[in-house]
Amino acid sequence: SKQGILVPVQTEPKNNKRGIGAVAEKPTKRKAVKFQEEEVSKQSKKLSKKMRKLMEHEKQLQEKEFERAFFRDFWPDNV
Repeated sequence: SKQGILVPVQTEPKNNKRGIGAVAEKPTKRKAVKFQEEEVSKQSKKLSKKMRKLMEHEKQLQEKEFERAFFRDFWPDNV
């Protein structure tokens, strides 16, 4: 017992030989993105779960308020 690893560890050749002081490749310049396309992507982006729940809750509150206003207007006074 307490002998450690009896079988040698499998080795692999190291392909990434870039370390400290290695010459870094210059990042390529990208074409400028049009501002209009950026706005479209923001609109089409899916809302977070929290925002969807909040919007659903507000929608339900509006429906309840509409029902209350409807019954207030059309409910007979003698009942």
